[in-house]
Amino acid sequence: MNLIDTWLSLPLPAFGCACRFLQRLCDHLDLFIVRPPDRRMGPKFRRCRAALFRWMVVIFGILVGFLANDVWDRSRRAAAAVRSEAANLTSLYDLLYTSGLPALPIDHTIRTYVSTVVEKEWPAMARGEAAPEAESAQDQMLEAVANLEAEPKSSPAITRVMLDTALKIRDARYERLLLSADYSESFKWMSVLLIALVGQVSVAIVHLERARPHIAAMVIFTTGVVVVLGLIASHEFPFSSALAISPEPIAALLKIIPNG
Repeated sequence: MNLIDTWLSLPLPAFGCACRFLQRLCDHLDLFIVRPPDRRMGPKFRRCRAALFRWMVVIFGILVGFLANDVWDRSRRAAAAVRSEAANLTSLYDLLYTSGLPALPIDHTIRTYVSTVVEKEWPAMARGEAAPEAESAQDQMLEAVANLEAEPKSSPAITRVMLDTALKIRDARYERLLLSADYSESFKWMSVLLIALVGQVSVAIVHLERARPHIAAMVIFTTGVVVVLGLIASHEFPFSSALAISPEPIAALLKIIPNG
């Protein structure tokens, strides 16, 4: 795991450390620019104007926009996959009871699958992995639904719908696992952080002749960078970040499916 991945894996309060780091960087930039080692450098820096650095803010905004779209789209798809999986599990359970077919074997496999996903697979997804127990429970559920065709009272149309629903559960789980292991490339984050650093340098050398506007510009820009990047980073890993997606939509089935 590289430095960027380690930073993104920090809990949400840890972004306060990033804020403190950037504030300290602001202080060092002030020391270097306002009171440079070579006093002849000061007047040269004071000739810089804000108009020369507007393009930096534009580039930073574009890069942040692309990064945010990538991260939040993945988070949205992950939440949709969880809702789809829960909805299809509920539909399979409802179809079973309205069909008049023997419910006990499938009841058991659905409950086992839900319990395994919530208790074993969700913690594994925080590491970008799947739980073998959930895979086994999924296969047993598919097998139990497929065996309904051999029942004397079974209707080909109903059993086909139930099998299609079970296959949708499998597809939703596959999508969920795929998104749990997906993440933005590190070079995207490095590009945004680098342009943010350059933006800090640009802001630091503007308004050097006026202390209060200079300090205000540095604080506003640094705070904005930390807040925006912190909010984006909190959604980078849908199932392991500070605002991870909850298994509650799937776990709710344990309340309606009888135990045993």
